Amino acid sequence: MRDHWDKRYLENEAAYGQLPNRFFYTALTELKNEMKFEERTILLPCDGEGRNALFAAKMGLKTTSFDKSEIGVSKSLQWAKNSGLEVTSSCEDAFQYTPQDKFDIVCLIFAHMPETRREEFHNLALDWLKPGGIFMLEGFHKNQLGLHSGGPKKTEMLFDEEMLLHDFSQLNIRSMVKVNQNLDEGPFHQGPAVTLQLIAEKL
Repeated sequence: MRDHWDKRYLENEAAYGQLPNRFFYTALTELKNEMKFEERTILLPCDGEGRNALFAAKMGLKTTSFDKSEIGVSKSLQWAKNSGLEVTSSCEDAFQYTPQDKFDIVCLIFAHMPETRREEFHNLALDWLKPGGIFMLEGFHKNQLGLHSGGPKKTEMLFDEEMLLHDFSQLNIRSMVKVNQNLDEGPFHQGPAVTLQLIAEKL
């Protein structure tokens, strides 16, 4: 699977564009009104070429990201350097990632895992988050199947409301919204899409 992502990022300058994910942009902009970002930390797992890490750093957050693609991570670091921003990015297996500290914000953007490991991954993501921290997620809904704007082609790798309520039952859910939208994120996220957007707080 790593070869798949390396190939995609090698063959495309910006596979999912260089602008941040729209949900992430809006959620982080609104969060800045209630949380002083100075000295605050954010973790972006499975961040690909680093478009969202770049925006987080621009917002003043101390930004850490990782991805299993060496090509993606290399681009993330180069994009940050070109923009004069500081981002810590490394090539990691999500199931072996062990940060030294926990984070104020953890955000998963289109980070879909095989059905047998989804709950494990979500538990790890919550463990990386500080008590009182903010968790954000956008992923493709099960209704995405059959659409051609991106995402896994297996129903069991897609999300529904019941699944997320189960996986994140220990969080205080601020909002969970099913969204019908038109994606415009590079060549691989184009067209009508159905996603789930979640914002929650760790108790």
